[in-house]
Amino acid sequence: MEEKETIIGVIDNYIYESKDSLYKVCELILEDESTVIIVGSFPRLDEGLAYEFRGYFKEHTKYGRQFVVESYAKSDSFTKAGLLNYLSSGKFYGIGPKIALNIINKLGLDCIKLILENPDNLNDISGLTKPKAEALYNVLKDNYESEQCFIQLYGFGLTSKMVSRLYDKYGNDAANKVLENPYRLIEEVDGFGFKKSDNLALNLGLKPTDIKRVKAAIIYTLNYVCYQNGFTYLTKEQLINSAKGLLNNPDIFDQDYIDALEELLMDKKLIEEDDRIYDVILYNAEVSVKNKILKLNETKSKFKREEIKDALAYIKELVDIDYTGLQEEAIINSLSNKLSIITGGPGTGKSTILRGILLCYAKLLDISLTDDEFSYKVCMVAPTGRAAKRMADATQHKATTIHKALGYNYNESFTKDENNPMTCSLLIVDESSMLDIVLASQLFRALPNRCHVILIGDSNQLPSVSPGNVLADLMNTSIFKTTKLTQIMRQAADSDIISLSQMVLQERINYSILSKKKEIFFYDRDTKDSVELILSILDNFISKGGDLQNQIQILAPMYAGVAGIDALNMAIQDRFNHDEEKMIVRENKLFKRNDKVLQLKNDSTLDIMNGDIGKIVDIVKIDDKDALLIDFDGRVVTYYASELDNLTLAYAISVHKSQGSEFDNVILPILPSYQIMLRKKLIYTAITRAKKKLIIIGKIDSLDRSIRQLDNIRQTSLYQRIENKDIKLENKIYDPNIPFDTLGEYDMDGITPYSFM
Repeated sequence: MEEKETIIGVIDNYIYESKDSLYKVCELILEDESTVIIVGSFPRLDEGLAYEFRGYFKEHTKYGRQFVVESYAKSDSFTKAGLLNYLSSGKFYGIGPKIALNIINKLGLDCIKLILENPDNLNDISGLTKPKAEALYNVLKDNYESEQCFIQLYGFGLTSKMVSRLYDKYGNDAANKVLENPYRLIEEVDGFGFKKSDNLALNLGLKPTDIKRVKAAIIYTLNYVCYQNGFTYLTKEQLINSAKGLLNNPDIFDQDYIDALEELLMDKKLIEEDDRIYDVILYNAEVSVKNKILKLNETKSKFKREEIKDALAYIKELVDIDYTGLQEEAIINSLSNKLSIITGGPGTGKSTILRGILLCYAKLLDISLTDDEFSYKVCMVAPTGRAAKRMADATQHKATTIHKALGYNYNESFTKDENNPMTCSLLIVDESSMLDIVLASQLFRALPNRCHVILIGDSNQLPSVSPGNVLADLMNTSIFKTTKLTQIMRQAADSDIISLSQMVLQERINYSILSKKKEIFFYDRDTKDSVELILSILDNFISKGGDLQNQIQILAPMYAGVAGIDALNMAIQDRFNHDEEKMIVRENKLFKRNDKVLQLKNDSTLDIMNGDIGKIVDIVKIDDKDALLIDFDGRVVTYYASELDNLTLAYAISVHKSQGSEFDNVILPILPSYQIMLRKKLIYTAITRAKKKLIIIGKIDSLDRSIRQLDNIRQTSLYQRIENKDIKLENKIYDPNIPFDTLGEYDMDGITPYSFM
């Protein structure tokens, strides 16, 4: 561990200043007039004034010995020469060396302190007019506030990265905001979870038993567990027990947790129904979806089954297609019922049915699919851009993301809602298993009451990453007419990939399918050998003309570990991207030209959605700022380096992130080290992402155990709300302790209900 020390000196010049962060490289003149290079994140400090820097020396492989700054403070030891240089540096309007010397001669080496204490001390300085004196005071005051804020933040024991984020968020008021309530940072500042905020609060003197700490733990626990597990509520017992597990303090008693929870409920920070505790946003989302669905269901479809059958007969003859009985039933059900669901796996003909629905709907309205009126009346959406593109390709009709259809804007809000509804009379949602309760609420709120709704999806896939179990809950209701597609179409029946996916659902795999080496290839490997095998497979793939960017995708269930997503991405980047000319490094992230990257958060300004995959085509300077030019499916966007937290490498991605996409070739590690995350739906979802080739690496017994490991129950209450059933007796985990699981899709530090919007 580096030895910490303090150095005192005057900044001589700034060698490098980042345009998108506070990071700087400076040359410092020490008290003995020797020089040292200092690096760190801090505001622009006054040249000519002495500062104390706390940190450690480090030997940089390229730039030599450097002092890494962890905190700093203005030194009390100002020299006359330093003050003279500072005051006459041009920073202060109208003050040259002569006036600067007059100020120092009259007020002494404490002149800055005296001016800040009372600007009248500048009166009667020879040559200093009143406007110049006011300008001098104002600049000193602004600098002082900024420096004092930084010095105070560093005094809280925060890292330079944390200090930078706080200053970016709150400016000179950052220290005051922290002192008011350190727990506000959980919701307001990226990267601050409960542990960081709690340590900060305790360091600032908050008692470990303070009710503010208990309340913060309860709110964080509810959000963390709900977003980690997809729940929309916790029982009171689960919430209190889990919060107790988080704080693990014997001096905080059960009654303290109960009192804290009661205060939160009284302040309407949380909502209670019977024994269930909800976050306000999740509660309102469930109620909103229920109310809108009941409203939509008040009117029936204007099309009768017989006229739909007639339209279907016309379409069959027109396009010369022979639908199966179940496919015809799906089309008729979806158009004769105001609210309907079509569910089925790959190869069951969902795309064919979707095209048939559009043709029949156009026939029933007596308009053409190509008419503007049809586009006005029919809205096809999907949760991801890739899923929307597949939808459009399959139907030759416009499809878009849900966010785009709802007018998601730069304020991270939606322009379409109940006061400004969508125009469509028919809404079709593909990949609806990915719908979470908050997005479903936004979507249903924006629908006109006359609207017809068809949800299409695979109920055997993973549910949404964020809270809710919308497709499953709606399938259980009596309001939605559900058609389940079980028959594999003739053209898909010969697919080993589809056959394997069906075996997974049946929890009985005929392992001879793995030895056929037609579409599926299996390699028996331990975790420690898997990364090198993946690199060898990619080597072979590329040598035969394969495209690493577009034709092959690695899917894995975990980010951490020697064969986790992060390790795989770094290994692949190191092996296959040797571009050292165009690269950018920020903290622990390295991106190079030609890297394959994944967007982690919706960005309405750039019109990029969570899960979009792109390629870095160049790294350039724009207005002296580092920027990446990234090609997302043919659209190149400018991505500034300050936004890199929203980007990650995408040679390997999570199975969750792959939903809504298909890839020609998929490499799927199913390793013993992943076992805690392996479930039947995850395996099924991963397998069904592959179109041509599926390469499985791992152990047979890991695969065998996985398909028998059912997904955890999700505690949601949408179905019971719609059906007006007693929620207490259904859809509840009878476990008083919901554990904190850090192996999931996201690092949950700082997660709030807004994080998935």
